Amino acid sequence: MKKNILYVFIMLLLSSVAEAQDVSAYQAGAYQPGIMNVRDLAVAEPGFVFIDYNYWNSSSSYYDRFGSKVGHIEFDLNNKKVGLDLSAQVSGYINVPVFYYATKFKVLNARYSASISPVIVSSNYKMNIHASLSDTTIVSTGNSGGFSDMAIMPVGLGWSSETIDFSFFYAIYIPTGRYETGTADNLGKGYWTHQFQGAFYKYFKEKSTALFFMPTFEVNGKIKDADARPGSRLTVEYGISQYVNSWLEFEVLNGHNWQITDDKGDDIWWADTPLHTKDYTSTVSFGVGAWPIEGKLNIRAKYAMDYAVKQRYKSNFLSLSLIYIPGF
Repeated sequence: MKKNILYVFIMLLLSSVAEAQDVSAYQAGAYQPGIMNVRDLAVAEPGFVFIDYNYWNSSSSYYDRFGSKVGHIEFDLNNKKVGLDLSAQVSGYINVPVFYYATKFKVLNARYSASISPVIVSSNYKMNIHASLSDTTIVSTGNSGGFSDMAIMPVGLGWSSETIDFSFFYAIYIPTGRYETGTADNLGKGYWTHQFQGAFYKYFKEKSTALFFMPTFEVNGKIKDADARPGSRLTVEYGISQYVNSWLEFEVLNGHNWQITDDKGDDIWWADTPLHTKDYTSTVSFGVGAWPIEGKLNIRAKYAMDYAVKQRYKSNFLSLSLIYIPGF
């Protein structure tokens, strides 16, 4: 009987949450700090550049608004305290091919560039819920994959000197990925995002050393078929890149991401709950890059990890990126 009561309770809980949260309370934004390469947004020479980013990420823990790991919850059932032990494993792969073109044309004495980036994703999850009252474990698994939201950068401006580079970028994330409010296997976010970035570089020793600083600001639109608009976000990143010779480079990059405005709309069902706390995460990464074909082909690998996480999943990333410059 206790086991049946617990199953009924969990089913009612899950169904009521699914019915109430037509819109997911987890809105982490479009931009992930810390996983790009330090010199990727420096002013490029005129011509076409193809970049292929590959990311493998994994997460096994969610952190609450106090920065504490969520692994156990308790509630009263028929005057008895019931404990639920929760564990999850989420993994995924993201491929982002970038088609980038820098022109000789100048705007405000800055070199103009533009790019387009389709995004392909796949993900898997496994959730375990163990009830202490009945010593019962429920396991839920799932996966999805396909094209996600597309990123287009219609405006890229770069000012360059011997010791300083500054780039400004305006990009749009278009909700091309499959999205349906209330489902768990969405591939897109279901809303438009406008992104503004300013990348600053200071060079030393004939550009063998580069110091990097960049703020990123995201403004989100309304979620498809819902009266809900995720809050705006601010990311601040900074790092250093060092060439030890003409073809080998090492880098360290750190980033911080904040939600800076509230989620808004009548369908923000979590507005009066602890889930409405603005989330935060920091990410640090370490990378190495090499030019097997100087001036033509660059290969970069890096490891990134989240820390100081609040109201978000804590993730680890491995990345491999290829940069090809065909010379036209």
